Amino acid sequence: MVQCFDKMSLTPVERDAAANEHHQNALRQYAKAVKHMASDAAEKKLDLRTMLLSCLLILAFESWTGNMDLAVNQVHAGIRLIQEWKENYRDDEDKFTRLSPAPYIVEDDLIQIFCRLAVQHSFFADGHSPELHAVLGTEGPRFTRSMPATFSDIFEAGKYYNGIIRRGVYLITTHSAYLGPDVREDSARWRWAMKEQEEIQADVWRFNKAFEPVLQQVADGPQKHYALFIQLSMAIGYIGLSTHLSSDESIHDQYNPVYKRVVFLAKAVMKEMPPRNSTRPSNFCFDTRIIVPLWVVGLKCREPLIRREAINFLLSNPRREGIWDSVFAGKVLQWAMEIEEEFLEDGKVLGWARLGGVKWSGAELAQKRAKLVCLQRVSADDETKVRRTKTITW
Repeated sequence: MVQCFDKMSLTPVERDAAANEHHQNALRQYAKAVKHMASDAAEKKLDLRTMLLSCLLILAFESWTGNMDLAVNQVHAGIRLIQEWKENYRDDEDKFTRLSPAPYIVEDDLIQIFCRLAVQHSFFADGHSPELHAVLGTEGPRFTRSMPATFSDIFEAGKYYNGIIRRGVYLITTHSAYLGPDVREDSARWRWAMKEQEEIQADVWRFNKAFEPVLQQVADGPQKHYALFIQLSMAIGYIGLSTHLSSDESIHDQYNPVYKRVVFLAKAVMKEMPPRNSTRPSNFCFDTRIIVPLWVVGLKCREPLIRREAINFLLSNPRREGIWDSVFAGKVLQWAMEIEEEFLEDGKVLGWARLGGVKWSGAELAQKRAKLVCLQRVSADDETKVRRTKTITW
């Protein structure tokens, strides 16, 4: 967990010379805390809950300072600890109705945080990993069957929202890892994926219906912000769920109205956030808010106005959310858009020229530098793919 002690951001670096006194003091306290954690970990004094909280502390500070590799490592470390611990409760009959098999040791909320970090990570570069994939697979039909016809409040809605998102991302990452072009569409694995997709789509419709009365009564302030965020995440999640089994990138064109709504909701979520000022000089939040949804719009929506609106919003509103940096995301998306728009016809990106995704090396993210890589077909008549690369700074 703290093996990379020498790589941590324990002192202000040059670019932070103008950081305010609060930032400086926070870094000093962070350095002190990490030293104690390293000492206790070496003597095996840390219990599971303390180790998970330590992972979150390191992740928050390293992500805040741009040391993304170390931040991502903490997601892996925490989830690995959770999975090893859950093995002791493998036969627990309640495993699909609660996240923590022993809330008196580690509460549901702490497991929830790592589940949401796993969702974040699944969109980040080559985000698949066995342990992250496993922790997302903790929701099953048994959980969503207990969803009421109408939610009592925003917090009950949030419980089911998180469950549906985890189950959906689990399906999407399963497809990415195990449902390649060599898997027959009449195979058992493909039939399972189709059945899961249909069930989760039905759950989304049930959720939206149960959520409507809550939306009509939600109060201004944090609850309104959370309600907007849930709508934003469910909208982009539904697109991902509905398109992930198709290898044709043109399928996304039919969802342009939904992509437009995603951009609208992202702006509404941002409007409800506290603005930057002298007492709050940085825009950092631990969980995802707008970056991942706008990332999907910028990558998958080829309608020029909607796509540019999403990318420009990321670039003009610098912020960090968990392991994501909005300016970095915007720069990557700009490059993807430029490559695809080399092949425009009547203002539309040709289907064969569309990218499946972009990967990058995270080794220099702390230095605000990354090497991007993607594969693109040569032409409509040639399915050969060429490797395209670019190094970006931000």
